[in-house]
Amino acid sequence: MKGLSIPTKFYLIIIYLLGLGILIWNLAHITTINFLMVGILSLLASFFLIFKVEGATNRSHYTFSFLVYGFAFVYLSLGETLLVILISNLAEWAWNRPPWFIQVFNTSCYIFVMAITYFAFTQIDPSGTFSSLQGMLSVTISMGIFTLLNHFIIGIVIWLARGEDFRVSGVFDFFPLMMDLTFLTFGAMLTMVLKVNPYALILFMFPLYLIYATLRIPALERKTELDQKTGLFNHEYFMQHLSKELDRANRFDRPLSIIMLDLDLLRNINNTYGHLAGDEVLIGIARILKQSVREYDVVARVGGEEFSIMLPETSITQSFERAELIRNAIENAEFVVPTSIAPIKITISLGLAERESFTQSASEIIHNADTALYRSKLNGRNQSFIYKNDAYMTSPRDEQKVEAASKSQGQLREESIPQGKTDYSAAKTKYVATKTNLESSNTSTEKKTSPETSGSRLRLVYLYIGGLAILAFSLFYSFYRYAPEQYQMNWAQIWPGLLTCIFFVAVTELYSIDLYLGNTSLSTSAVPLLAGTLLYGPIAGVILCAIYTVTTGIKYRSKFNKYIFNFSNQMIAVMLYTMVLHLVGHPFNELSIGLQVTFVVLAAIIVYTMNTWLISIGMGIDLRQSPRLIWMEQYAWLITIYIGIGLMAAAFIVGYRGEGIIGATLMMVPLLLLRISQKQYVDRTREMVTELREKNIALEKTTKDINQLSDGLLDTLAEIIDLRDPYVLGHSKRVTNYATMIAERMGLNPKQVELIRKGSLLHDIGKLGISTDILSKRARLTNQEFEEIKRHPDIGARVLENNPSLRQLVPIVRHHHEFYNGQGYPDGLSGHQIPIEARIVSVADAIEAMSSDRPYRKARSEQFIIDEIEKHSGIQFDPKIVELAITLLKSEEISKASHEPTETIFAIRRLGHEPN
Repeated sequence: MKGLSIPTKFYLIIIYLLGLGILIWNLAHITTINFLMVGILSLLASFFLIFKVEGATNRSHYTFSFLVYGFAFVYLSLGETLLVILISNLAEWAWNRPPWFIQVFNTSCYIFVMAITYFAFTQIDPSGTFSSLQGMLSVTISMGIFTLLNHFIIGIVIWLARGEDFRVSGVFDFFPLMMDLTFLTFGAMLTMVLKVNPYALILFMFPLYLIYATLRIPALERKTELDQKTGLFNHEYFMQHLSKELDRANRFDRPLSIIMLDLDLLRNINNTYGHLAGDEVLIGIARILKQSVREYDVVARVGGEEFSIMLPETSITQSFERAELIRNAIENAEFVVPTSIAPIKITISLGLAERESFTQSASEIIHNADTALYRSKLNGRNQSFIYKNDAYMTSPRDEQKVEAASKSQGQLREESIPQGKTDYSAAKTKYVATKTNLESSNTSTEKKTSPETSGSRLRLVYLYIGGLAILAFSLFYSFYRYAPEQYQMNWAQIWPGLLTCIFFVAVTELYSIDLYLGNTSLSTSAVPLLAGTLLYGPIAGVILCAIYTVTTGIKYRSKFNKYIFNFSNQMIAVMLYTMVLHLVGHPFNELSIGLQVTFVVLAAIIVYTMNTWLISIGMGIDLRQSPRLIWMEQYAWLITIYIGIGLMAAAFIVGYRGEGIIGATLMMVPLLLLRISQKQYVDRTREMVTELREKNIALEKTTKDINQLSDGLLDTLAEIIDLRDPYVLGHSKRVTNYATMIAERMGLNPKQVELIRKGSLLHDIGKLGISTDILSKRARLTNQEFEEIKRHPDIGARVLENNPSLRQLVPIVRHHHEFYNGQGYPDGLSGHQIPIEARIVSVADAIEAMSSDRPYRKARSEQFIIDEIEKHSGIQFDPKIVELAITLLKSEEISKASHEPTETIFAIRRLGHEPN
């Protein structure tokens, strides 16, 4: 309080004195105290104050204690209500220990405002009759006074203390005002429920929990793909991306590896140097991991000190080499932390696994890598272990274990492409996203449909749904005809209640909350639909289903077939639980309150089961996917939501029977609260999505500009490289055209294709370190000169290694002269030890050399080139890449690309460099 201004202190003292005076006056005039109810309400209010929900900012919060204060306002005297306020606020201060002057201000403010509110209530409705329309209106107005006055007093103190006016502080924003008013009014109206049936209060526990759970979602926090501390991808993104990449690897029989990493004894660093030091180490490790992988590899933080790396197009041998590089880099790294004079060091254990069969799931591969990681830990840490064919190895060259496993289970190819002349461009994956975020009662078909949807399959979907609807009508007619006594309707008596249900179905559906993605909406129309059907029979259910369908269709401007689908879907569920009630043998109104609640929840589960399964089956037919998988992924989690829907429908029925339309309206208040909280979250999320989208657009534009500049520099650098060997000017660009064409037809992901494009532009950058005399020599090279030429891949790799933005091109530049049989240079790699990108550039390089004119020969014919690369298939080149290149040559796509103009200033070209 010392830092507050004098006007602020003066204002606080006034509120303190007013609150204290009103409290003493009212406590002194209490004649009797309902100790039991005061105790229960004080306990509930204390609980809600202690566990209040954070609001849209760190300075705001929502508390259910207003619900208790509203209840106490109607049920108890003013003195008893003030006693509940005092006890609950003292309990909060004892538990959370906020600054005393803030807690005293809050308590005094509540006491002062509650006294003013009580005075206004007695002036509006002196009789104090609550069950009448006048009584409900007086309570609502009184609670409105409490809300406005409370926010006004808080707004004044914020203005004095922080200099923020009402607009800046947001105390009169619509959402907080509505939340407080609704909680207060709902709490007051619960006294009616207590008078009608005390046990009905239990029905409100679940919907209030739903409201609490919704409000708990931080309004300014959006689920992202990144781990906030390290900047790496999070576990969920990793699993989604792994699933897609595994699907592609299975389709084209491509290699895929996983590395699981776990820091060794990070807890020792936390215990010795503090958790901030541990955080610095985690951030440093993340930086090393990002620098040690290729552009299209995925690095994620999957736990506190656990990381995972997915390496597409990478065999277990290649991933082991990568793992050892990472392990050595981390072992040699030093981390500077403020709590240690000397830099600290740490080691890491790694486990590796690869895709071994077409039937493996993503979780199985991760499990294999995890077990290998566990083996690394058991064997002393700071090691890399491989899981392959049920064996553990410390090196991929452990031949004995590999051969033993191969004999028992068979050796799988690490990397292959389907045989024959495959059109890879037609084999690209089409992922259909059908993600649903419903927290509603009704599962609607108002969603965007993939443009790939087949009209004939859609007709089948609507046909079978319509057939089921006709079957439901037939069954309903059969048992309705033979049991009319249960379903006879006195329209003169039921029309007010039925119209009430119709009104709420239409309003809740019409004002359902549209999410920011697609046309998915949040609605609670199943509550009055369920209640109306059970109160008035299946005919009322048909009417309410029709109202629901028409309202949904009007809102979304649906086509006629969507009307049929939505009506049929709802009606089938209605007929099913109506028939179940018929089998019970007693009308719903004659069941005990316990059985009624049980049956309403059962009916809600039937609605949930039928709605979600019918839609899942329809989507399965439409998308040619497993309905069971669709249901498990998108709808299984909704079961608890529908149980809550059943409880709210039961409360609606209880309220209507007790107080008619007023009681039914009361029971819809939790749905209003739920809608308000959902709308606030959705609106805030939509704002964030819009803001992020704008930032992404700006970022994409900046990235595009940077990429254009980078591409221009790469093109210029490629020409500079070719200028060193003027007889092959334009060679790098043509190799780039061929290599990217082959990569795209192989179905490689766009990041790999872009990597190949950049790598092929700079594949001969090492020639900058070769003597011009050798490069420009027209005669054949001597063996010594050829050995000098063979140094250019190593020189180029070392040049790029020093540039972080070009480091991922090193494998292409270094290994594009490796031979498939291991006789190439500089490292003598063979087969799939050679990166796939380098193998593609190698074939493209040879095709360009033969298809270009040289001083001592003309460009070779297409057939000659085909014969030549086929002759060296399996010797110099990857057979699968050769096979695809021949397909492209025969289709004349490569020959067309070879005629594309290149910006050159020399016309002299030379075949290459061959030793004498």
